[in-house]
Amino acid sequence: MHKGKLFLISFLLTTTVVSALYFKDRPKQRSVLPELVYVDTHVYITSQLETKNIAALRKRRGVHTIIDIRPDGEAKDQTPSSEIEAEAKANKMRFHYIPVPHESIPESAVTALDHALSEDPASIVLYCRTGRRAARLFALVQASSPDGPKAEAILKMVSDAGFSADDLKEDIDQRIAHRQGAPAANAQP
Repeated sequence: MHKGKLFLISFLLTTTVVSALYFKDRPKQRSVLPELVYVDTHVYITSQLETKNIAALRKRRGVHTIIDIRPDGEAKDQTPSSEIEAEAKANKMRFHYIPVPHESIPESAVTALDHALSEDPASIVLYCRTGRRAARLFALVQASSPDGPKAEAILKMVSDAGFSADDLKEDIDQRIAHRQGAPAANAQP
């Protein structure tokens, strides 16, 4: 066999083996598009976002607004809200920071989320560490809305998102009873 052909075959074989070993041992890359859980018309819940997720949310899902429910500094590996905000703005998206501590949802957060949701009715993503606080906060906003759904529908929405708001049932019932505008009996199903 000619030396040139032998070199070429040897080169191609070596390249194939090295490439196969590289791709075999290479860690799998996570998708830049996080899992989104649909909770209402144009509203999705997800877990902690990273800056690499933002462009994909805008381009592949048409998200217009990101709302961060997780307080900064909860974990060392958490992406700060300021970085998410900068990336959102770079992708022509709105950003709101409404930090909610564990196990207590301040009334100011309910008011702030209600305002943010009314500001842009297009595709919105709410996030926190797991999505739990975001779903629960959204439930309280729905319960406070004059044309919001009934308590059963709100609790089902949270359950369908993979969380529980059973401990909020009394608060949800009270908010529905105090809705301004249409009486609770006329609320959406």
